[in-house]
Amino acid sequence: MKPRNREINIFNLSMLDVISGALGAFLIIMIVLFPYYKKESIDYQRQVEQLTQQLQQAQQQAAQVEQLQEENRQAKADAESLRQELETIRQNSGEANQQLETAREENQQLRQQLQSAQQQLAKTFLMIYISWETKSQDIDLHLIDPTGAEFYFDQRTHIGRAGFLSVDTVYGPGNEVWEIIDAPPGDYKVYVKLYNKGNNNAWPTVKGRVSSKDGNALLPEIRLDSVNQKVLMATVKVAEDGSIAIQ
Repeated sequence: MKPRNREINIFNLSMLDVISGALGAFLIIMIVLFPYYKKESIDYQRQVEQLTQQLQQAQQQAAQVEQLQEENRQAKADAESLRQELETIRQNSGEANQQLETAREENQQLRQQLQSAQQQLAKTFLMIYISWETKSQDIDLHLIDPTGAEFYFDQRTHIGRAGFLSVDTVYGPGNEVWEIIDAPPGDYKVYVKLYNKGNNNAWPTVKGRVSSKDGNALLPEIRLDSVNQKVLMATVKVAEDGSIAIQ
C-alpha cells in the first residue's frame, strides 16, 4: 500500500487564517457597531413617524384652509347677495320716500283745500230787511257793523267796508235793506228811527228779518213812539263758523 501524503500546504493554511481573522474582525466590528446601528434605525423610525404626523397635520390644516376658503367664498357670495338686497332695499326706500313725499304734498294740498272749504263754509252773507205799513212815514234803518261803522241813508257805504245800504224808502209803506256778501264774525246792531211822520199821526210798527246762508230769521217787532230817535231793534251775532244768533 502506498502511504498517504501528509504534506501540509503552507499557502492554504495562511489564507484560511487571513479569512478567519478578517471574519472575526468583521464580527467584532459589527458587535461594536450594532447598538449604534439599532439606535440610528430607531431614530429614523421616529423621524418617519414625526414626518407622518406632520404630514397628517399639514393635510388637516390644508383641509381646514380649504374649508375656510370655501366658507370665505360662501361668505363673499352671501355678502354680495346682501349687498344686492341692500341696494334693492335702498331703491325701494328711495321710491317709498318719494311716494311718502308725494303723499305729504297731496295731504298738505288736501288740508289747504279743506281749510279753504271750511273758511268758505264759515263765511256767510247777511241781508237785514225792515218794513212798515204806515203811509207817508219815513223810517230809516241804521246798521252798525263790528268795526263801529254806521250805515244809513246819508252814509250808505264806507271805504274799506263791504256792507252797504241797498234800499232806502222815503215814503211808506216801505222797506229798507242793508246787505253784505261776506260778513266777518262779530255783532251787527240793527237800529230803526222814525225820521218823518209826514201827514200820518199814527205810530208805526216796524218788522224785520235777517237772511243768511242758514236761511231766514225774524227780527222782533218794535213800535216807534218818538221821532228822530234811534231805537235798537236787535243785535245779530255772527259766529266764527258763520252761524248767526239774534238777540
